[in-house]
Amino acid sequence: MRYDNLPIYKSALNLCVYAETIVRSFDKYNKYTIGEDLRTMSKELLFLIHRANISQNKKEFLEDLRNKCEDLKMMINLIKELKAFKSFKQFEQISRLTIEVCKQSQGWLNSSMKNARVCK
Repeated sequence: MRYDNLPIYKSALNLCVYAETIVRSFDKYNKYTIGEDLRTMSKELLFLIHRANISQNKKEFLEDLRNKCEDLKMMINLIKELKAFKSFKQFEQISRLTIEVCKQSQGWLNSSMKNARVCK
């Protein structure tokens, strides 16, 4: 099954690319600590979207995706508090991208659960 035509995949890919871009501007210490965590967490979202898309039992992966999105939101707030972002605009943009993926993941989970109830 193709995953690259999914709107949530495109949103997560934009998030991942943007995370890579802003981590480059972090100072050396933050680049290799919380910057690495940010990069890893954003990539995990892409992998979970792929796994959910190919799975017969999507609920497990979609719940994990939703939880990882929430973890990423907390990480972004931590980075803001540590003042690692070079500007408020970076924080604002990555927050928007993350919230978009979170909303889409919750919508996909809700839809999946509704479809599972209809099939029973």
